[in-house]
Amino acid sequence: MKFKLYLCGAIFLAITIITLSNTYALFETNANGAAEFTVGKWEIKLNDKDISLEKIVTLDDFSYVNSSHIEDGYFAPSSKAEFEINIDASNTETSIEYLLDIDDSSLDDYPNINFKILDLDNNIEINDSYTDGIMYLTDTNRTRHYKLVLEWENDEQYDESDTSLIDKELRFTMQADFKQYIGE
Repeated sequence: MKFKLYLCGAIFLAITIITLSNTYALFETNANGAAEFTVGKWEIKLNDKDISLEKIVTLDDFSYVNSSHIEDGYFAPSSKAEFEINIDASNTETSIEYLLDIDDSSLDDYPNINFKILDLDNNIEINDSYTDGIMYLTDTNRTRHYKLVLEWENDEQYDESDTSLIDKELRFTMQADFKQYIGE
């Protein structure tokens, strides 16, 4: 009887060891997998040009408001030059922060040429040569509209500086910086 008891115990021990080794092997099993996720699209257009691909934009589409005494397409005393800047981030899948910084230092020697930026969306005049803002992902309108305005006052005390501009070009640059807004 003891032999049968030892035999049953040995069989039970063998079954337990086999069961435990199979269970332990399940905990040791390795698996491989791959994670896939989509990245937010980034497309910002400045005056209908995708600047996420093209970094240099020429500001040459000025419109001129002249009198009948100034030929169309030229800037002269008593005229105005305007340039619209349209920012479109409607196809961007993140919130963005932007800064438009215009270097108007070429106008320093010409105090009778006034420079200003108009925020067309809010109908306000910006007194600095830069403007910035945030377009949130939740905004229903993800476009901004600005206008650069140069007004040349015809003032006789500046006739000498006005004359120095003959056959020269007024140049100024604009830096437009865009980055993802991640909160404060």
